[in-house]
Amino acid sequence: MSNLNPSKHKLVVGIEESVTKPLTPTQRKFNANIKKIEKQKALLTQWQVTADACQQDVVKKLQPLKRIFADHQAEMVHIFDHTYNTQKLTKAQKEKMQHLISSLCIELIDGHGRDEFKAIYNRYQDDDEDFDTQEQMRDEMLRNMLEEAFGIQLDDDTDINDQDAIAKKLFEKQEAMQQQAEENRVQRRKTAKQLAKEAKAQEEQVGISKSIQAVYRQLVGVLHPDREPDAAERDRKTALMQEITVAYEKKDLLKLLELQLSVEQINQDSIYNIAEERLKHFIKVLDAQYQELKEEVAQIEIGYRSMLNIPYYESLTPKRLLQLLKDDIRRLDYQSKQLAEDVRLFKQDPSYLKLWLKNYQIEPDYY
Repeated sequence: MSNLNPSKHKLVVGIEESVTKPLTPTQRKFNANIKKIEKQKALLTQWQVTADACQQDVVKKLQPLKRIFADHQAEMVHIFDHTYNTQKLTKAQKEKMQHLISSLCIELIDGHGRDEFKAIYNRYQDDDEDFDTQEQMRDEMLRNMLEEAFGIQLDDDTDINDQDAIAKKLFEKQEAMQQQAEENRVQRRKTAKQLAKEAKAQEEQVGISKSIQAVYRQLVGVLHPDREPDAAERDRKTALMQEITVAYEKKDLLKLLELQLSVEQINQDSIYNIAEERLKHFIKVLDAQYQELKEEVAQIEIGYRSMLNIPYYESLTPKRLLQLLKDDIRRLDYQSKQLAEDVRLFKQDPSYLKLWLKNYQIEPDYY
């Protein structure tokens, strides 16, 4: 009777080489792909575990700190607003105060959704343009820049700050261009060489599908629970069938081969004797699987790069991500405590605010 419980030990799907059985180039390529996928799967698991840990830190530590920091900023705005309207200030002091109030209000509105500060912001604008008008103008400029740079047309109701919506529009544009290019290519008269190449590609695709279907059917033929009279065995087979179905839907050939090994349906000799043509089909399936795993990792990376403002050219690993998040939490905690202390001193002694204001410098805008 076959062992129907997948082994807890590491299964070696790769083809083993021996003195009497040297590997062919195709077999070496198969082994190389297996190793690449195992490495990428390990990296994806590492990212997923790290992402879970980061999410907990974001929810439990970073977000509460951001709310506390925003509350201190709000207090600071009210202090500045009150000082501006009740204290005698020089022209330079007033300019600095206007800049500070405007900057803090923008952070509170855009970064924390504190729309109640729009009224305060509007009072300190020399051009009489309120926050919503300025934001509309900024969005329109950004919209025009994106449309011109990427050659896309954004709908009027598209949120210009919604990165997912913009990315979707760019993807649709790329798909449309590819479809148009394909239509143009089809319309052109194909050479005999092109027709032969397409026929070969279609034949390969059929072979790839049949190869992975063959592995799937072999497993289903042995493990289908409906054919098992024993209740305990049926439960085990049902669990295995769920794994098999998920792996087949994902075209996870490596997992299917591991399952075949685990139930003793294949062994190293049978793996070694896989026909070259079928092995080439397996290699193409593994290539596609490797690319999908890379894309999964890239999607996780992109999200955290955006959240922590990490440029694409900087290396980012799960370990570094955790450290960067810890650094951000530590830095925000320090800044929040400093801001709270400044608020306390401003309330306690108005002269301290004027001294602080004297040392404050407005940073120039660079365009």
